[in-house]
Amino acid sequence: MNNVNAVLDSPPSELPKVLPRLFAKLLEPNQDAVFLQNYTGAIKSRFRSEYTPGDGVPGLSTLGKACLASGIVRTMLTITKQKVKCPSREHHIAGHHALDSLVQFLQTGTLPERRSILEEMVRYDAVNICLEKLDNGLCFHRHLAVSALRAMAGESFLGENISPSTAADIIYAMCQFTLEGPASFVQEMASPATGWQSQMIMGSQGMKPERSGPYGCRYYAMAQESALWAAHGLLCRSPPPNRQFCLDILKKKPEVLDLLFDCAVMDRPAWYPEMETDTIACEVLALLFHYPLHIVPGVSMSPAIDAAFKVQEWKTMGQSLAILTSRKDWAAKIIDVWEKVKEEDWGKIKNMFDRVQKEYYTQNPLDEKAFQQIFSYRGISRIVILRLIATVTHAADRCGVTNVELESFLHIAYEGSFKIKGSADHLNEKDAYTLIERSEEVFRSPLYTVTTKQAVDDVPEHIADESVMGPTALTRLLVNLAQRNVFDVIQGLTKPPKDLSFTTSLQHIQQITHPDVISRFLKIALQRVKDRCETGRRRTRENDLDYARVAFTSAAELAAALVAFDDLTRGKYSEEVHGARRELVLSLGNASEMAMRKTQYQRALNFALGALTAAGRIPAGDLPVDSSVVAKNQRRVKQAQEALGLPSLPASPPQ
Repeated sequence: MNNVNAVLDSPPSELPKVLPRLFAKLLEPNQDAVFLQNYTGAIKSRFRSEYTPGDGVPGLSTLGKACLASGIVRTMLTITKQKVKCPSREHHIAGHHALDSLVQFLQTGTLPERRSILEEMVRYDAVNICLEKLDNGLCFHRHLAVSALRAMAGESFLGENISPSTAADIIYAMCQFTLEGPASFVQEMASPATGWQSQMIMGSQGMKPERSGPYGCRYYAMAQESALWAAHGLLCRSPPPNRQFCLDILKKKPEVLDLLFDCAVMDRPAWYPEMETDTIACEVLALLFHYPLHIVPGVSMSPAIDAAFKVQEWKTMGQSLAILTSRKDWAAKIIDVWEKVKEEDWGKIKNMFDRVQKEYYTQNPLDEKAFQQIFSYRGISRIVILRLIATVTHAADRCGVTNVELESFLHIAYEGSFKIKGSADHLNEKDAYTLIERSEEVFRSPLYTVTTKQAVDDVPEHIADESVMGPTALTRLLVNLAQRNVFDVIQGLTKPPKDLSFTTSLQHIQQITHPDVISRFLKIALQRVKDRCETGRRRTRENDLDYARVAFTSAAELAAALVAFDDLTRGKYSEEVHGARRELVLSLGNASEMAMRKTQYQRALNFALGALTAAGRIPAGDLPVDSSVVAKNQRRVKQAQEALGLPSLPASPPQ
């Protein structure tokens, strides 16, 4: 090992000479396995010592830059994919070190360096190497294959460098791995023939099978999370993938939807109670159907922009949603995720937390903070389901969504609209956990922003908290039912509609669609719009412009749904939604201003045009907007058009 370190510690001027010779020697046919193990292990350890999570990334060291220039990517990938007849333990460890060294190497680089490393990894077939390793007979190879894909997707830019077809293959493989279960990991770590892996995994020699076997469950569960983070990283990109990319994934492997739903309803395992695998699966589903960032669902921007959106992105989104609604029991799968979260007993989770260190040998005890995090994960699963329901309603007719499917979703959106006790109330333990759960939202950047401490221009994933997302989903369902003129039909039913979900009842859907209940709900929903706008204004004062924009656009989406419902019900509930059109104008105008300050001119243009269009549709008797608000939006339109080099587009003036 002294010779290994002597080579790696060569003066900078010598590295371009010694490293190519070293890499060539590593690739010599029939190279000694111990030699390979020692050198690949030393290189991995050196890269690992140069990476400190949480401190930002200083970039590749002199050694790292010389390694990249000398062909380390090709060398290590060649070693890790080598097939040796009757491989020894040292061969296996060398192959593991080789791939792991590239994972460590990738994480030490700046973003441009990561991109360069990733492009070389793709060029030398790293993706297929990892996918093939998922069939390896040793669990530490399978675990590392998943970790490597996660690093390439989340810590770098794999999604930008592969086709939708390859992305579909990866997501499919990651879901299959996640659903396999831990049995093979446990058997290998407890077996005399393969139990030696435990010293690599747990960092201790001579581990007894009765200890290493149970830990194999946790080891596998951590790989499950990595697998779905890999899938997530392919889609959570800045800028986000276009809708065609996601559609092509679903065309290639429509069954990934079924697999993701299966992952989303996985039971929480006793050996890994802090699991967020189910929640990550939900987020991947949301990303597959995420609206473009320059569009607010249900908001009319201008005739020209609306027409372009329908021809381009909405057509693609509609096709994606049609694939979703064509899957067997798709609506039941959405409901199952909600019910799984709803029925989970937090007392049982607490009991798992108390037992896991003793029974499954966690390296560190799980504390109260980790326990509270569970409720954040649960909250994300809930708002993703509400987001999916709201999104589907925009294509319900096109996708053949039936009345009974819409009716089966009502209780979910209704429950998601409940008021919860706030932090100012006297909360018992259960209420405190519920507050964490119902206050959770998604505002997620790519994973590499965490380790590099570098922000992105486009935060690709955002879903409002339940106080907004619940009313949005429920209002959109009511819009669909109003379009179909079924409220009176529902109230007149004497038995449940055929195929109504067993999780609800005729009495329940009649209650939710009763005029008195709708009236009370609409008042609450309008107040939620105002509250969300206030959140946006507060974040504006804090100069958190990206979050503020998202707060305003989510308020606008709910306001637009209220306006659509009022239009369809011909003023029956106009008193309850009085002022919603004004709130729509204000929220869109504020969103435009946030985008303008961030030089996001297409968004600024769309939102300002939407504000002007909405202002022009406020009827007499409703709350008007001040002429200064209209003038501000007209200025924003002009400024955005000039910045984009566009000719003036007609905007709808207030009537």
